Amino acid sequence: MKGAEENCLLLNDQDVILLKTPKNLLLRLVTLVLGLFFIAFGVALSTKSGLGVSPSASVSYVLSLLFPLSMGTFTTLINVLFVIVQIVLLRKNYKPIQLLQLGVVLIFGYFTDFTLAMVSGLTLNNYILRLLFCILSCVIMAFGVFLEVKANLIVMASEGAISAVCQVFGTEFGNVKMALDFGMIAIGAALSLIFFHTLTGIREGTFIAAFLVGMFVRIYNRRLTFVDRLLNAPAPDTGIVNAAESLPFVITIEREMGSCGHELGERLAKELGFAFYDQSLISEAMEKTGLSEHEIRGGEERVSRSLYNTLVENSYAMSRNVSKQDAIFKAQSEIIRGYAAKENCVIVGRLGGYVLKDRPNCCHVFLSGADEFRARQIAELNKMNQEEARSLMHEEDRLRRNYCMHYTGKPWGLAHHYAVCLRTSDFGMEGTYDLLLKAVKEKLSAASQK
Repeated sequence: MKGAEENCLLLNDQDVILLKTPKNLLLRLVTLVLGLFFIAFGVALSTKSGLGVSPSASVSYVLSLLFPLSMGTFTTLINVLFVIVQIVLLRKNYKPIQLLQLGVVLIFGYFTDFTLAMVSGLTLNNYILRLLFCILSCVIMAFGVFLEVKANLIVMASEGAISAVCQVFGTEFGNVKMALDFGMIAIGAALSLIFFHTLTGIREGTFIAAFLVGMFVRIYNRRLTFVDRLLNAPAPDTGIVNAAESLPFVITIEREMGSCGHELGERLAKELGFAFYDQSLISEAMEKTGLSEHEIRGGEERVSRSLYNTLVENSYAMSRNVSKQDAIFKAQSEIIRGYAAKENCVIVGRLGGYVLKDRPNCCHVFLSGADEFRARQIAELNKMNQEEARSLMHEEDRLRRNYCMHYTGKPWGLAHHYAVCLRTSDFGMEGTYDLLLKAVKEKLSAASQK
């Protein structure tokens, strides 16, 4: 994927520019240090819960129980090892400025011991209370990760090592992060079983942290957008365009599978003399991202809610790296905005209605249909039987619902997000087309009179 090399750099081009502004640099440094403190404080609270520490802290915690060195010291040593891994893997591509990670390592190690001392007198005997503290530790740790990522100055040593592995071996960040987390759990568990004959520091809380920390980071990313403004950083790309960006009239069509959105959109574009965009979004996204057609088709308009994929998504939220899916969404959002700025057009799918939701001169459409009708359309188009078509239809709709919720935070097909909602099965192709054409012409007429 284009830009993969940049994921392994300590500072990107924008950071170099930002470093020229002392005020901005100071704010970012304060944000980074606060982030490190909250991460360490979250780890300290998790140790007092007695239900297990986070995956990244599991080895250092167990080692601190085995040897006369503090958890902060072992945290520092392990992170120094991650810096060495980067140097070995990247060789000539390793930038000397990345050695600043050692400063972060030392600060984080100190904060780990300092926060452990802060909570040393805390005793929790009630399981419910311990569980609550475990969850609280995840909330605090996630806030620290959020601040550390938003500071956008120096990557954590572990993240740098993961990015180095990705750069050298061409693997995905999320998968390597997952492998590292479970590897740390496995090492911590093995040491604990060998020397203590029981699991110490690795319990249900470890797996709760693996899931909840990333989830809370994603919530902070959505809710605490003022941090971007405070740091003068670009706001996260939501794909929403400014209302005055362009004047051409745009029709977006979101659709359940088998509701004939492509066919109706193409016919509507031809009738109105508009450009029509659907499959071209794939080829242009390939150009923008450097991903293959298979990767684009596998990532657009679909989000799996399996536990593993959720954990992978969480790992991206806790880093500066961008997942393939996010890269695809961002690229297609930019392409859709480009289409909308260029000419009158009909755009099918890819959350076009959300991408252009605040833009004037738009008619957003949602098409649905009865299962029997849609399954029949899918079966005819794909030369499969009704059962296969129905199974494909339900799976595709599920993935599109997840995709919509993931990127918009709103339910898919919610009526008040659209100017027109029609059930193709109720009116048939001709009836639906006539109603759609009439509605669009009325919107066009109203737009022309403004």
